[in-house]
Amino acid sequence: MRLQSFVLARLADFCDWRVRKPQEADDPLPYLTAKLREIEPPLYTLKQQLYDDALADFLVRAEAGRIDEKALEDFCFLLERYLSPCDFVDAVYDLTLERLSTLEGRTRLRQGLKHLCVHRMLDEEQLPPEKRRPSWERMVKEFYARLDFVTLYRIAERRKLTPRRLSAVLRRLQRNVGEYCSVLHHPRGPEDAFTPFMTPRIEGLVAACNRLVALLRTLPR
Repeated sequence: MRLQSFVLARLADFCDWRVRKPQEADDPLPYLTAKLREIEPPLYTLKQQLYDDALADFLVRAEAGRIDEKALEDFCFLLERYLSPCDFVDAVYDLTLERLSTLEGRTRLRQGLKHLCVHRMLDEEQLPPEKRRPSWERMVKEFYARLDFVTLYRIAERRKLTPRRLSAVLRRLQRNVGEYCSVLHHPRGPEDAFTPFMTPRIEGLVAACNRLVALLRTLPR
């Protein structure tokens, strides 16, 4: 709960366009880039904890013989969301009902999965576009379009990006992101915990914001 609140607080800080920060006096773009980077540590700590908790729960149910085909499929779905492609392939190699029915199989599974680190999808952004995973590129482009960043960049590049024009563009950027994040709220209990679907979406959101901010930094001012 605490880690999730940290992630939401960092997102809220990035979206706060109402008060001008002292750090923005000369150039607000590096400040926004720094705010985006501050989201990553609590997000990836949370993502690892969610993976570890899900694995522990799955192993407890496996020990009790409460894993059926549907539960196995759900767990594989979760692994695919949390692990890198290579780790995922290795993880599911021995993940069968037959293996789970024996102590040896469960022990091997526990040893193979408990030390894995979750995939930092934002690291994809450090790769050349042609080497990024197609699924990642599709998600980031979806966010870029959904948040109307295409229009914002077209407005920004029309003429010299003066401080006043830049401020207006960034205010709209932050408001668009804030409106998307308005459905998120600080957790009141376990039922409000992020799902395997949500953490990649936040990574895609951060990446889309980073791409627009990076493009804005290339425009003449």
